[in-house]
Amino acid sequence: MSRASITPRVLLIALVASLVNHTSSSSDLPAYRPIARSDGDSVRNRSAAPGPSKATGTTIVPGYWSSWGLPPIAGQFTVSTIEMDFQPADVRSAEKEERWGSPAVSLAYVERDGTHVRYLFHIDAGVFETEQPGPLLALIAQSRDLRPADLPRGRLVDAGDSAAVRQKLQEISRSPYADSLYLLFGRPSEGIGLVGEKGRRAGRLGEYVASRDSVALDPGHMIGEQQLRHALAHELGLRFQARGAAQLDILWTGVPSIPDSRRYGHSDVAEHQAEAIAFAINFLQTTASPGRSPSDALALLEHYELLVPGTRIMARYLLLQRVYRRHPLRTLLTTAQ
Repeated sequence: MSRASITPRVLLIALVASLVNHTSSSSDLPAYRPIARSDGDSVRNRSAAPGPSKATGTTIVPGYWSSWGLPPIAGQFTVSTIEMDFQPADVRSAEKEERWGSPAVSLAYVERDGTHVRYLFHIDAGVFETEQPGPLLALIAQSRDLRPADLPRGRLVDAGDSAAVRQKLQEISRSPYADSLYLLFGRPSEGIGLVGEKGRRAGRLGEYVASRDSVALDPGHMIGEQQLRHALAHELGLRFQARGAAQLDILWTGVPSIPDSRRYGHSDVAEHQAEAIAFAINFLQTTASPGRSPSDALALLEHYELLVPGTRIMARYLLLQRVYRRHPLRTLLTTAQ
């Protein structure tokens, strides 16, 4: 979706934003803070073609990696005949290196947008986007199973340690990050609790129950702090949806569905909208540092939008809220071009 195709909606977004009742007028809370991986996070130049590395038989493939349904980060895959690994572009990133043995790759879909052709691949529990697929296309024909290799994923907290789980829930619910979300979407009447046994058996990492106005999370089955923050934004996005359906319906006009059948929110408008809200929150945090160039920020937003359509329109809407009044992209993204 090009920028020109959505700029006529800016006035509509502003109108919808003016209809929302804010839960607080306080302006002193730290509304957004760049998370660890955002400092210096760069958008790789599209003209940088992949090529062989110094190691014999390996190829570097630059692109964007979305692991476990989280928003994408810039980086590169090193691909060989026996394994492949991903390295974030920002060496200070909170994201860890990931490596697989016996690489097997499937092509999720191809997105054509003007002069750009983007390939999106399923790799384990993630999606990799690149304009220069190189050896990944050749790997599609391989039938070997993908197995995590040397760098296993840990857990945010031991699911069997109930005290640690509840401590983590308290930490996130009382954090400045949560305070900013409460300003945007309101504070649940029942607070933030633990997903019940039935929900945990069903594999739910989060729940919002409208009848009780309650949010529940399951930190014991999350891979890290990023997933916990994402889950909280997603569930509060469902709260916003339940209480502001008319506004959200107006904003959502013309937003295409999620194309990837494996991504959460595919063929489910409610979950799709909540994912777009969570992606938009993450984008606004990631770009909160004033040092990032506007062109890099807009390019990054395109990658978010490609995975979860509607991220862009929700980012524009959120930037009109008082919480983001000093965000460096506010004028750029909320003013008609």
